[in-house]
Amino acid sequence: MQIVSFLIAALAAGTATAHMNMADPPPLAYKGNPNAKEPNIDYSITSPITKEQYPCKGYLKLLGTPEGAPVKTYAPGGQYSMSVEGGAAHNGGSCQLSLSYDKGETFTVIKSFIGNCPTSSGGTFAFNIPADAPEGDEVVFAWTWVNNTGNREFYMSCAVVSIKAGGTKRELPASNFKRDTAFSSRPQMFVANLDGEFCTTEGVDTVYPEPGPDVENTSTKPGPAIVCATGAEAPAGDAGSGSGSGSGSAAPAPPASSQVAQPSAPAQQPSSAPAQQPSSPAEQPTTPALPTITGGVFITEPPSDGNATPTPPTPPTPTPSTLATSVVPSAGTGASSSAVAAPPASSPAGNPGTPGTPTTSAKAPIATGGSGAGAGAQSGACTNEGAWACAADGASFQRCAAGQWSQAIPMASGTKCTPGISDTFQIGRVRRSRVRRAAQI
Repeated sequence: MQIVSFLIAALAAGTATAHMNMADPPPLAYKGNPNAKEPNIDYSITSPITKEQYPCKGYLKLLGTPEGAPVKTYAPGGQYSMSVEGGAAHNGGSCQLSLSYDKGETFTVIKSFIGNCPTSSGGTFAFNIPADAPEGDEVVFAWTWVNNTGNREFYMSCAVVSIKAGGTKRELPASNFKRDTAFSSRPQMFVANLDGEFCTTEGVDTVYPEPGPDVENTSTKPGPAIVCATGAEAPAGDAGSGSGSGSGSAAPAPPASSQVAQPSAPAQQPSSAPAQQPSSPAEQPTTPALPTITGGVFITEPPSDGNATPTPPTPPTPTPSTLATSVVPSAGTGASSSAVAAPPASSPAGNPGTPGTPTTSAKAPIATGGSGAGAGAQSGACTNEGAWACAADGASFQRCAAGQWSQAIPMASGTKCTPGISDTFQIGRVRRSRVRRAAQI
């Protein structure tokens, strides 16, 4: 008889340590809970729950009694730890920590652990109470676990806690703290393997369809939850529900419009460089008959009757330039001239709003091969990028661009340039009566 009694006791002890349970905070009906009393102490608290026991193995019936009194006080924004114990970790798996303010009707996830939960010895896991978590005197703190190996099961331990602003904070180092998504936007607890909609696959650490903003992922072999009926991957954002024959069910996840996702890098961030900015003068479009002069060249084109009336303004495409205009005396017979000098790079020329600085141009006249176009013309390669070359007779000019001299371009009727090669470009007009307003080059 004694042998039989011993075997029964040993079997009971083995069953009690066969799986895992939450140890701290001490759950309802747990032998380590100071409020637990016989006959409600659960000696098989480590075992998985059934659909009839959902939620909390049926022990929410103790709420409102001395055995259901709070065992911990947490503060919103505080950092804490919880622990798990038992004898069979089933190679870990995934766990969630959740809070219920409505006696187990709904559970809001505050942290998800994917992989290595629990560890072989149970383990201690850090979490924080969301800073905007509501206060309450009878809040259900739930630990749930879907195991990696073994039967497809669902484990759940529930403790009663108080959440008050005056509670002790920072039980853990501040570095473990993670700022929260709004509490009302956090997902509902994931429920599986209770003859409901969702199941889990053996041999993987279940990746929750909606884990919430606070996630600790240490898995080396993650896998999705599945729809029991089809085997298809569970859709993101769905927490599942308890069996219809249980004592309660998890509320469905909030609509997608109310979910608050983690911040991500903003889409379509503007580049630090302007779009389609030419990298060199050589990349600008050119035509054989009408070469493009880089650097903001502005000249006038005489009309067909030979008068020097400027062509009506044509707004140029704004491009960065290092040129500005100043008026200097002409090296000639009393002619007025304008000299182009290079200002600091921070003050680009060609600002259409600058008073006294013309910003319009007519198209460059096509070289005709006359006496002004070819006298003293440069040709071939050049090394002084951006330099100007005025022909010996002052009747035409060229520009060093992309390592090549441009075609000779005749001066407008009645104007001349100062002969020679220079970083500045001087335009003179034989008109003694006044100094002509400088043209921007």
